[in-house]
Amino acid sequence: MKKTIVINNLLIQYYAYGEKNASPVIFLHGWRAEGAIWNDIATRLSQNFSIYTLDLPGFGGSSVPKTPFTISDYSDIVFGFMEKMKIKKTVLVGHSFGGRIAIKLAATKPQLVKKLILIDSAGFVDKKRQSIKFLAKLVKPLFAPAWMQGIRTRIYTKIGAEDYLATPALQKTFVNIIKEDLSDDVSHIRVPTLLLWGENDAETPVSYGRRMHEKIHNSQLVVLPDAGHFSFLDKPIEFYQAFIRFIK
Repeated sequence: MKKTIVINNLLIQYYAYGEKNASPVIFLHGWRAEGAIWNDIATRLSQNFSIYTLDLPGFGGSSVPKTPFTISDYSDIVFGFMEKMKIKKTVLVGHSFGGRIAIKLAATKPQLVKKLILIDSAGFVDKKRQSIKFLAKLVKPLFAPAWMQGIRTRIYTKIGAEDYLATPALQKTFVNIIKEDLSDDVSHIRVPTLLLWGENDAETPVSYGRRMHEKIHNSQLVVLPDAGHFSFLDKPIEFYQAFIRFIK
């Protein structure tokens, strides 16, 4: 069921599945996605759990932040959501950008997280992506003449800056997000953690998962064959089996 709630003066849209009094699981989506992306697995889990999938600020039906956000700001939104929903402790699930938020919350407020599941998670500074953002800013003046607008998307796509281009209202937020290295936060995670990765993930490669596995003491890494960055969509059965084994 689609619902809305106000957190830190922002309207947040979310989806609720299952019985409210069952054990809670909160899902955090990746950049340019929204809470509805979890619909299939949330529906399957709803028989035994209370599921919440959020549209993070700036995505889906949620308000765009009035000022550029950091990972901590997004983490505060999730914390505020838990407070308003009276959720004392949850299984926290994050994909890609949502994984960054989950890492921050698990490291700084471990009392709120029962178990942590990171799916093809971001979290380390990628020097290549940092240089892409520099190039994006460098070529931006070229788009001033009206006749240049038609090739704007092709140029940005060629240099790998689609995420920067596709969310113009969140460009400063995006730069804030990708420049923060969460290596220290990862090392401070103490809750049981499952790392689920697509074998062919080109956005956040399996090497990220292995690094996190080394840094998080109580963790396990599951690599899904023939799956990419959206491993939970590419291999839904294998993903669900690994997921349910861990949370049960």
